[in-house]
Amino acid sequence: MEVFSKLLGLPFWEKLVDLHGLLAMVSLVLFGAGIILYFVVLKSGNFIKWLKTVLLFLFADLVLLDIAGLSVYIPYRAPGGPRSYLISQEETAWLHGIIFEHKEFLAFAPPLIILTAFLVVRVLGKNFNDQSVSYLRRSVIFSLLVSLVFVLVVAAEAVLVTKAAPVG
Repeated sequence: MEVFSKLLGLPFWEKLVDLHGLLAMVSLVLFGAGIILYFVVLKSGNFIKWLKTVLLFLFADLVLLDIAGLSVYIPYRAPGGPRSYLISQEETAWLHGIIFEHKEFLAFAPPLIILTAFLVVRVLGKNFNDQSVSYLRRSVIFSLLVSLVFVLVVAAEAVLVTKAAPVG
């Protein structure tokens, strides 16, 4: 019970930052499930519905992850907040000017890429394993892998910035 009372006692922004981190971890589980299901569907098309479902949940998770990230951006930009600290120090200014800005824009790509993969799987449906659409089928695994790499890069950049100037 003490754990829950301590968690409930956290300030709002720390709770939101923690939710943001939880959504990031959930995305990794969903990426793993999507990659595994892609190869399972190649063996048996009976699992196509599972792949569609995981891709849809992954898309929703990534959208919520971006929304939480944009919300956490409010205290980051507040006067006297982490952004002010980073910019004021010559040795950390690059973290905002380069790393944070890159992270901010790269984070919008994975949801769009995964939505596209979901739509491809949805449209192909039972025809997913047909040889005539092999290029579309391969685009799904490519989308999963590229989006995963993007999410990992964004997470690494977030850790860099947060270690220098935590939010909350």
